[in-house]
Amino acid sequence: MRTLEHHVAISDAIEAISARIAALQSNFSQVAQRTPVDDALIDLLTEQSQGLLQAAQALKLVDYTPPVPTEPVDSPGA
Repeated sequence: MRTLEHHVAISDAIEAISARIAALQSNFSQVAQRTPVDDALIDLLTEQSQGLLQAAQALKLVDYTPPVPTEPVDSPGA
């Protein structure tokens, strides 16, 4: 399994999303105007982020059975 690659890809995507949110915030503060479409899209973004939060938290609920070691473990003092 290559879970680290998934974690890195997700982290990179979150960084990109955070940068886009910062750009929107800067744009809104400079222009001082948000449209009703912007507000609807912000609401959608909020809903999507809540879904991602729930999905991430659900990862901890996945049943996990550690693999059985394939080589015998040496006992202390052997």
